[in-house]
Amino acid sequence: MTALRAIVIGLMTTLVFASPIISAESAVELDSIIHLSESDLSIKGIAENPEGNKILIFGEGGYANIISSKNPDSEVLLAASDNQTMRDADWHPGGGTALLVGDEGMILRYAADDFSLTQAGEKMNFGQTDLNSVAWNTAGSWAYVGGDDGWLWRVRAEGDGGLETHLIEGRGEGDVTDIDCHDDVMLCVISSVTDGIGIIDRNHILTWIGGSFYPWNSVICPSNYYLSCVSVSSSQEIGVIQLHSTIAVESELSVSTVKGIEGQFTHLSHQDDARALIVVAPFALLEHDVSKNATYPWLENKDAQEFNIEISGERIIGTWSIGENSGWLITSRGTVIEFHSTEEGSEIGMILGGFIGFLIPLTIGMLILTLVYTASPKLQYWMTMKFGNKQEKRDAKRKGRSKR
Repeated sequence: MTALRAIVIGLMTTLVFASPIISAESAVELDSIIHLSESDLSIKGIAENPEGNKILIFGEGGYANIISSKNPDSEVLLAASDNQTMRDADWHPGGGTALLVGDEGMILRYAADDFSLTQAGEKMNFGQTDLNSVAWNTAGSWAYVGGDDGWLWRVRAEGDGGLETHLIEGRGEGDVTDIDCHDDVMLCVISSVTDGIGIIDRNHILTWIGGSFYPWNSVICPSNYYLSCVSVSSSQEIGVIQLHSTIAVESELSVSTVKGIEGQFTHLSHQDDARALIVVAPFALLEHDVSKNATYPWLENKDAQEFNIEISGERIIGTWSIGENSGWLITSRGTVIEFHSTEEGSEIGMILGGFIGFLIPLTIGMLILTLVYTASPKLQYWMTMKFGNKQEKRDAKRKGRSKR
């Protein structure tokens, strides 16, 4: 009996220590490096086209660029008609054009057929407000534009080349930091630095659903298979927005704080299917899976430092995917770096998974045997006489005689 207990305890201890634990090790490693320029480009953001093969890059001083998603060294510099800083961009669902917004009410239209970048509307349409975000709705019929001090509009092109604009009622007072629209239902989500999370329905009605205590700075609806969007705050909160497909006011926000992370959440990028990447300053990435509502380590800052100490001091602006666990990231300076899953991590995961898969049924079987053994005096006597030492056999015989 003593030997059997020792075996079971040993197996259970091994199982506990072999159980999966979310560690602070990177799931990906950095690889190829491409410098778009020798000087600092002061990039503010990127936008991936619907086909996933082109990346629109934009930043200060009217800088704009188109690169290939798989071969970032293949680029086309765009000639902007305005030298203001561009802060956000979004492609039309059709993929032929994109809108870019920026300081002092600037709004530009990019045309993919001739690589032109032209004024899409007058700055006075927005009262020269600094514009921070733009997103096309699911149908591509209207785009929503958000700016400082809570200003929010819906816009679309007019036949004469101008821009039709309408103010959204019910706006907040804090800066609108980001907007994203779901790919399947006609709902868009906005994040505000002071007013929380808002939902815009198909009738352009804005509803605030909570979260006004947190400084939200980015939002993304990563998958059309899930009625969920994700927002992050600069104070390390993650907000999960469960959309109601027909009644926007019944959409719900749940907020959780991520512990043990050093740095500030700055942005969200889509990785693959229901997975988004959280950009963390300084130079780190986390993965958030909407389907599991779980957050995992993706790229640790210490691993970035080991890869290249100078690059690890730059600021990640965005990422894009070229595979399930691979893609590229870009920094504000204009450094583009490839990442892919670590082979070592994959092999360890397979070995550990197989080991745990073997231990679990074995441990359960041993536990059942222990219970049967404890409940059966005859089995105890037989096991002792078969496998026990001399002292255990003498004790068993003595107990047997005393019961007669």
